[in-house]
Amino acid sequence: MGIKLDWEIESEQTQARAAEDPEARRRRHAARRRLLLLILGLAVGLLIAAGAALWRLDQVDSQYRQDLLDTVEIETTALRIGDFAGFMAIQRSASDAFMLEQSRTFEDYQQIKQTHEVELPGTVVDATIDRLRGRVVVQEVIDGVPYNVVWFYWFYEDKGSTGQGGWRHVPADLTFWGDEAEITSGAAHVTYRALDADLAQALAPRLGSWWAQGCEALQCAAPPPELQVDIVAERPAALEWATYDAWTLRVTSPLVGRARADAVVPPDLNQAVAGQIASRLVRYAANDSITPPPTDAAWVADELSGWLRWQFTGSASGDFTRTLVAQYGAGAPGTLARTLGTQPTLDAALSAVTGQSLAQMPVETLSALDWRGFFQWRLDVEAQLLSQVDGSTALLDLYDLDISSAASEVARRIEDPTYASRTAPQVQAVNVLRDESGQTYAYVDAVRAEDGATIQIIWRLVNGTWKRTN
Repeated sequence: MGIKLDWEIESEQTQARAAEDPEARRRRHAARRRLLLLILGLAVGLLIAAGAALWRLDQVDSQYRQDLLDTVEIETTALRIGDFAGFMAIQRSASDAFMLEQSRTFEDYQQIKQTHEVELPGTVVDATIDRLRGRVVVQEVIDGVPYNVVWFYWFYEDKGSTGQGGWRHVPADLTFWGDEAEITSGAAHVTYRALDADLAQALAPRLGSWWAQGCEALQCAAPPPELQVDIVAERPAALEWATYDAWTLRVTSPLVGRARADAVVPPDLNQAVAGQIASRLVRYAANDSITPPPTDAAWVADELSGWLRWQFTGSASGDFTRTLVAQYGAGAPGTLARTLGTQPTLDAALSAVTGQSLAQMPVETLSALDWRGFFQWRLDVEAQLLSQVDGSTALLDLYDLDISSAASEVARRIEDPTYASRTAPQVQAVNVLRDESGQTYAYVDAVRAEDGATIQIIWRLVNGTWKRTN
């Protein structure tokens, strides 16, 4: 056997191809083309079938969605024209309590329409379908203010006892609120579900800013732990710190009820959250001390919280602290907060800032402080204690019992049940004076709620706090 060179092998292959029958080569190419055409045809057929299936599914989904929107339109029309039977025909549940609740809802709408300008256009802001579950966000306008409400539906394939199937309004399914997500801004972490995405994205940067701004204003000794806010779809609605974590604030989604739609963060929710953040930071600056009402320390904590909320939102609160800062500088709030751990009297708390007792302070300096909030708080506390069975002892502590007329007056108020039902007078002005014997008095002008008359209430500075004399 000899060794063939490359050029000899190529020559033999060329001769073999030259010797191939032309007809056989034509049949081979034709068979190849037929195979390719068959494969191409099958592929096109599969694509057409898949496209048709997707088109059909899309048509079904579109029809499901349109049926849902039509159902919402029927329901809102029934509310708009006062068609109780038409409205109730859209409701369905095995729960009699839900059907009763919806009948009351219908009546509530009719009553609102009598006292307010109400528009129920049936505008659907958002519609989500998950198999047989449906959720819609419907807009309504009350006195020119747009609101959003969330309604839940179920697609019934059977007609049930009513003889009607299709989409029906069912009890709220608060688990059907969308996928969970989290957003972080600074030291604030916000968890939420898809329906509250806009709220969370708007709230997170505010929370991060407030958390940093608040501790800076209170001159915290160290940064607080990071803030966790959970926006939850739960009933009853609540805004509170979690029992399982002191740094987690639970915020009920506004959409659980009727939510204003003209602001991403409703104004009342913005103020309420700011108040919670402010109160938590004041407590942190006070070494987590809890100030029980109705002590002076409790008022100081509330006043500082109001001032800090004003820092966050510009709300009308914290007037006393603002005037204190104007006289004693930006460090006053932090100094005041750090006294709270000792449950101080008003005098002890303020002397840490001013360097002198209230009795030693010039009248001009005392008068420059805005005392209206303090005395309004005292009047509100009195009204609360009068309505409590066991409130008499604490009430006595608020009066100047060294003055016999004051002791008689408070005893009469405790015995007379009519005082327990009265609303606290509203403070209008405070004038601080000091007599020739060195006694300091606060003369408070207030408007009585029951008849609108202006009365004067007098407090005397006794043992480091104000005591009522009349």
